[in-house]
Amino acid sequence: MSGRLTGLKGAGGLWPSVLASILILTPLAADAVIVNSLRGFSETEPGWSGGLGGALGGSGGNTEQSTLSADARLQWRGSADVWRLMGTAKRTSSGGTETARSVLGHLRHNHTLGGGWHTLAFVQLQENPFQRLNSRFLAGLGARLDIRREGAVHVSLGAADMIERERIDGQAGGDPYQRLSMFVSTVFSLREGVQIDALAFYQPKWSDMGDWRTYVNIALDVTLTGNVSLFTGLDLERDSSPPADVEATDWEMSTGLRIDF
Repeated sequence: MSGRLTGLKGAGGLWPSVLASILILTPLAADAVIVNSLRGFSETEPGWSGGLGGALGGSGGNTEQSTLSADARLQWRGSADVWRLMGTAKRTSSGGTETARSVLGHLRHNHTLGGGWHTLAFVQLQENPFQRLNSRFLAGLGARLDIRREGAVHVSLGAADMIERERIDGQAGGDPYQRLSMFVSTVFSLREGVQIDALAFYQPKWSDMGDWRTYVNIALDVTLTGNVSLFTGLDLERDSSPPADVEATDWEMSTGLRIDF
């Protein structure tokens, strides 16, 4: 089980600067190629908001393994514009040897157009030496449509054209190319305090539609008290054309507690 603490609300002050400094100065990491930037932010709070999180896990006996992860989120919300800055970190070691590590930072902007339409623009930096990924840079422009944002069901669709440049260990090249990035997001409120969150991305390369990536996240969130929730989730990711000696499919299940402020 992992624990996570998130929270930061209020205008101005020291905390936004602290969060931004952490995001800029700390090596940020994550396993997923595609990051979920649609969750974990206030949907209505104007001004600054955000959160910090962390988890520490371990096992002993026949298998000795330790995992350390951290994340930070920062948002500024105006009347029509939203800026989001994200970073996450994860490191796993076994017997004193590092067995997993990856790096990710993500900046996103949305502008409300009306009628459920929003623009979207983003840049992302990432590395994962255990997937032979020395670096990956993404930059994209597109739009999101909120089909339903009332009642027990929220549904959104989105699409963007993005430029991607990656450097793979042991491979020449690194020339930029373009991908189509499409997603569908759904949130179902089963009853008060209980909701299921599902998100799916599909990203084919424009020049070769047979070269694609997918990402699916399904999570159950149960509110235990006013600001404490129990969550469990599944992340599933597949790359149709992974580097040599890298598995095409990655998956991870997580369960823990979250405290919101």
